[in-house]
Amino acid sequence: MNDLTYIIATRKGSKRIKNKNTRKFGDSSLLEIKLKQIRRVDKKAKIFLSSNCDVSLKLGVKYGAKIDRRLEKFATDHVPMRDVYKYLANKIETKYACYLHVTSPFLKDRTLQNAKRFFFKQKKFNCLASVTEVKEYLWYKNKALNYNPKKHPRSQDLPSYYGINFAINIFSTEFMKKKGRIIGEKFYPLVLRHPETLDIDHQWQFDIGNIIANQKNTN
Repeated sequence: MNDLTYIIATRKGSKRIKNKNTRKFGDSSLLEIKLKQIRRVDKKAKIFLSSNCDVSLKLGVKYGAKIDRRLEKFATDHVPMRDVYKYLANKIETKYACYLHVTSPFLKDRTLQNAKRFFFKQKKFNCLASVTEVKEYLWYKNKALNYNPKKHPRSQDLPSYYGINFAINIFSTEFMKKKGRIIGEKFYPLVLRHPETLDIDHQWQFDIGNIIANQKNTN
């Protein structure tokens, strides 16, 4: 798909996990795992890497990515994500974009390929977003949200809720530019299963992910 750009956006450092994106993870790093995956799925893929981290940008060059040294004001904890999305969208030249988070290291190549194939064949949805199916007994402010406690159902009979996990998002660049979003109202929920759903956001997730990654490397 020549009219699609893969977007990777990272920031230097990390408050929860020091140098999360570039430190050793398995036999690589979170960022390099994602860059390698894109190249496996599509050797001629357009990759756009936006970061304020010199280590990340150098790695992007190694894998043939178009480099954007992101302005510091778009790399803070205070800037609204809609502003970041619009900033990124204005630098993309293709009609479509696939936003991949490096914090989803166990996304399968096959899943990414199938997601692209489905999105460009169908006409019903304007976006695709990977999700985690949630079938749990949910409560909020001391009230059950998705079941009647007086008629306690089996967990498999609970209604399905979806949690956005951001492993894959596919959409039109124009939508991202106008709305400052990567998920529209008419999006297709692509359900992922563990360990593809694992999002490396906290130290314990990094540690568990490292164990899984090292097991995969030795098997």
